[in-house]
Order: sequence, then structure tokens, then C-alpha cells
Amino acid sequence: MARRAEIGGADIWQVEEITQKKPLSAITNDVELLARLPKWLFPRFIDTESQVDIVSQSWIVIVDGRVVVVDPCTGNGRNFPDFPPAHMLDTPYLERFAATGVRPADVDYVFCTHLHMDHCGWNTLLRAGRYVPTFPNARYVMVRREFDRWDSRRPDHVPVPANAGTFENSVLPVLEAGLAELVPDTFRISARLQVEPAPGHTIGHSLLHFDGASREAYFVGDAFHHPLEMLHPDLDTQTSESFPLTSRTRRRIIDNCLSRNALVIPAHFPCAFGGALKRDNGELMFEPFGDARAPPGAPCR
Repeated sequence: MARRAEIGGADIWQVEEITQKKPLSAITNDVELLARLPKWLFPRFIDTESQVDIVSQSWIVIVDGRVVVVDPCTGNGRNFPDFPPAHMLDTPYLERFAATGVRPADVDYVFCTHLHMDHCGWNTLLRAGRYVPTFPNARYVMVRREFDRWDSRRPDHVPVPANAGTFENSVLPVLEAGLAELVPDTFRISARLQVEPAPGHTIGHSLLHFDGASREAYFVGDAFHHPLEMLHPDLDTQTSESFPLTSRTRRRIIDNCLSRNALVIPAHFPCAFGGALKRDNGELMFEPFGDARAPPGAPCR
């Protein structure tokens, strides 16, 4: 389904690919930490079976006269045997995208926070036996540092089995079509959209900062997978190429969002437009923005 929000003068659509369950134990088995879980985590972020929802989703940001797609998910029929949540998906993602009223040909920019399969898969689609760009008129913005990390043509490339084939199928076809824009760590897409570094999960991992007229927002990719990592930024779930960098990135995002009353929009949270970080009696809490469970297409403010 697709949901819409009006944030800081931007029209933003969320397009969901798939929601999957994951045991809380995959995030932490720390008995003391689990004994102190705040009530606001239940049931939205931890259900009665001690499971958490992990959502694969994209956003369409319409602002400054541009249409920007953020993190175009996994894609259908992709072979990822070493990462079952992304293996051979068959979802109506393109139909949900179309339900927003935005056509792939309308997209001006595509931004991938990083080049894991579930953040760049729909960069391309399979047509007549070859992968071609899904968004034929877009500039695909990728941070050079991240591109180089996953460029399997490099003699110093270090492969990750779970992500095998992503560069060849979802990145290289864009480059060969002349649509790739390889940018420095900080890069301005438009007056109110700026790419900024957020390393750790991958070495070139980035975020997209929306400097809205009345509200800022940070699309932070996989800096956080679950609100527990906001409460405990030193919680290492073994998903980072450099966890010390991840921890520093998390703390910087938390500080920025608290001081600016900015929305933080992580890639996999079960709330369509992320939410706000707040202090309640000195304790950090995450408050989802709007009603993330509103009917498809319903506006959130």
C-alpha cells in the first residue's frame, strides 16, 4: 500500500514492499536490558509473541519541483539464497508505486542510502532477459565511497555473500545507461534536500536530510533497525561493517533530531513516516508521526 504525508512543505509518499517478522532475540538477548523495556514499545514495536516487524519500504519525496525516490527496496525474483528475507520476492511494489499517481518516468532522482539489495533493488527491473533502469529519466545519486565499496570489478573488492549480485543487477545497469551520479559524501540534490554521511552500517552509508519550511526530516536508512537501537545506541546487532562508526552516527542523529525537533525516518520501522524523538522525565522515547496505520492514500500531518 501507499500512504501520504505533508511534512515541511513536501508531499511524501511511502511505498511498502513487504513486512516480515523477526524475533526480538535477533536484536538482543540481554536479560537486564529486556527487563527494562519501556511500555511504549508495545505492541507496535514488539508484539505479544516477542516478534518485531521489519518493513521494506521506499519514499517518494516531492519538493522543490522535483520527484525523488529514496531507497527503492529489493525487487522481484532476485536470487539471494544467503539472505532469505530478500530471496525471490514476488510483491506488487510497482502497482503500489503507481497508486501514488507518480509514474516511473516522472522521477527526477533516485537516492540509495547504501547499496544493500533491499535499498537499491528496484533501481532496475528485468526486461527481455536483462536488467534495465526502472526510472528511465532519473539521475541515480550514489555516494562514490559506497559505490566503490561494492564495485565487484575492483581487484580489492571484498564480497559479502548475502549481497551477491546486487551491484551487477541493480547498480551497474544504471551506470551503463549513463544515469548514475556518483557524488561526494555531502551533496545537495535540491534547495531542501541534502545527502550527508552516516557511516557504519556500510562504509559509505548516507542519509538524506530534508530541511523543510516548518519541519525537518532525516531519512536515515539502516542507522537504526529498531527503536531499541535509539534507546541503546551502543547495541551491536552485528549488522555493521564498522560498529564504532555506527554508534557515533546513531548518537549524532539522535542529538540532531532532539535539538531540531526533526523527524527521523529509518528504513525498516513499522511506521510509514518515522517519528520524533522526545525526552519524557529524562527518558528517551520515539513517537511515530501521524497515523501510520491510516487507510492507503490518507494524508498524515
